[in-house]
Amino acid sequence: MTKSPTSPVISFFKEQQVFSLAILRLVGYGLIVMAAIDYISLLIPPQLMNPVWEFKTVGAIVERIPIVLLGLVFVFCGEREERTPIENLLLRWISWFCLIFAIFLFITFPLSIINGFRIYYSNNAQVNLQIGSRIENLAKFQTELESAQSLEQIGNVLQKQSNSKVNIPQSVNEEQLKADILKSVTENQNTLKSQAANLRSSKSFTLLKQGIKWNLGALISAFILLFIWQQTFWARIKYEPEND
Repeated sequence: MTKSPTSPVISFFKEQQVFSLAILRLVGYGLIVMAAIDYISLLIPPQLMNPVWEFKTVGAIVERIPIVLLGLVFVFCGEREERTPIENLLLRWISWFCLIFAIFLFITFPLSIINGFRIYYSNNAQVNLQIGSRIENLAKFQTELESAQSLEQIGNVLQKQSNSKVNIPQSVNEEQLKADILKSVTENQNTLKSQAANLRSSKSFTLLKQGIKWNLGALISAFILLFIWQQTFWARIKYEPEND
């Protein structure tokens, strides 16, 4: 039985379909390669055991995953149609890469939580070091001022604090002067404590927001990669082209 000749219209649309697949796959490979280069630049030089570097690097990896996912969709588009033997082998590796990448993202979830706590305590320590020392200096100045018993002693305390010569007229009321200075010191201490609390709160909120965003992104991306790995089982099966 003779085969009916292929319609020119059908042949045209088939050629267009093959051309479209080739473009999509080429774009997909390009996206994956560019993402890989970006990831390599993020990981070099590595700063392992540095919680800030690890935390931000994982976040940067997660934020770039949509490019990888889009590239994977384009690359696997059309399954086995119009593939070369080398490309079939490459697809097998890419399919396994999806599983490996998903496992990596699952591992980063507890790591990011641990690093988040380490950064939280480190931020608090830095705030305490920066502002706490200023509060301690004010407390020491307050103690010295309270122990001053004359205008001369008050002047010496002020001179020590300001590192400049201080002359207090004898007509100034000693008790009133001391009370005014102590009031100002107390206000400064309260202001610094408020600044420290606000700074700790701001850093903690930013850290929490980033942690939730990146951890959820990592989990969602991991499940998507697992789904892609599952659905591309055909790429991991040894393929033997049919002989015409």
